[in-house]
Amino acid sequence: MQHSTPQSPTAKTQPVQVVITNPGSIEPPSAWMQYGTSPTEIILATAIVIGAIAGVISSIALLLQVLVPVMKGNPSRGRK
Repeated sequence: MQHSTPQSPTAKTQPVQVVITNPGSIEPPSAWMQYGTSPTEIILATAIVIGAIAGVISSIALLLQVLVPVMKGNPSRGRK
């Protein structure tokens, strides 16, 4: 048994207008990447710079641990 809804002869269809609005001042992500102002990119670059500075500081500290005893005339390893 099929159920169908009867259509009234007076029913009319009306056109609907779709309005698309511009969101305004939001920049597309491609602009952030083009100009290097993406928040993620800035955070990543900052982390890389901090890591590089830490690497240089630790390298200088290790170099001083080796050079200071040699400059004082007390090498940490005896020669045979």
